[in-house]
Amino acid sequence: MEHLHDLMELGKGLKVLYVEDDENLRLETTKIIERIFDKVDVASDGVEGFNAFTSTHYDLVITDIEMPQVDGIEMSRNIRAINKDTPIVVVSAYSNTDYFMDAIAIGIDYYILKPIKMPRLIDTLYAAVKRVVDKRIADAYRQKEIKQRVQKASQNMLAEITNISPNPTIVYANGSITFMNRAFQELFEEGDLKKLVANEQHLWSFLNEKISIDNVVHTENDFIEQLDDFKAQGNKHKISLRTKNGRKIFFVFRNPLNLESLQESAVYTFNDITVLEYQKVQIDQYNEYMNELMYTKYKSSEQDSGHDIIDKVQF
Repeated sequence: MEHLHDLMELGKGLKVLYVEDDENLRLETTKIIERIFDKVDVASDGVEGFNAFTSTHYDLVITDIEMPQVDGIEMSRNIRAINKDTPIVVVSAYSNTDYFMDAIAIGIDYYILKPIKMPRLIDTLYAAVKRVVDKRIADAYRQKEIKQRVQKASQNMLAEITNISPNPTIVYANGSITFMNRAFQELFEEGDLKKLVANEQHLWSFLNEKISIDNVVHTENDFIEQLDDFKAQGNKHKISLRTKNGRKIFFVFRNPLNLESLQESAVYTFNDITVLEYQKVQIDQYNEYMNELMYTKYKSSEQDSGHDIIDKVQF
């Protein structure tokens, strides 16, 4: 029984269906296999056993052959019609060749002859259970591989889409940049970008160093003066940065990403509004100049007439 310890370990978490019409043998064998597996259901014939199998998921089936109503071979054939993977261990008092040929044709690979000897029972159950566990590991590995391929394809597609965009865009996840498009790379020097990619400098720290607030934009209350000010639902979305091509003003959008491989991830898009902002400044300066001009003109008229014609507040 060299495999007993391994069998006890592998049997954890497995569910077994045991079908046997002999009550005494069923009780004795159940006591043994209940020490190995977490859950053991029993049935007294093939009809009861098949009904149990169709209503519950089992990792392993152990069945006698000679039983009333429906024998173990017929029950196994019915099980194989709906499930080709669950291992079936056949227990028989006969070494009849016809029985074994039928069992092989159905797809049964494990046999135990009565009277049941403990070493043979342990070795056979170990072989069947190892097959179940190995399949689980293989299935989990395949699922992980498929998931990784899907996630990789999603990331590649995201990279392709963001590279098409003319707006500087970065994917930020787990405290570092996982992707930056060509438009973002064109904003800064190669040495700066290498530090970001290598995580030698935190993105927020890097951008904070590049923030440029002068007297023109300082009066605006929607400019980000520190990256900590930026919140997706807040009222500060504009950022003024020093780039290798001069100062630029961006409107920042943050969109969360739902990628399992990228925890706490988001896409940051920087829309260049430099021209719009400076046009706005020019318009404000022009309006201020015109107001001052109008005020000076009417103030002069007021002095000539001796009456208050206009209040500067209106301008």
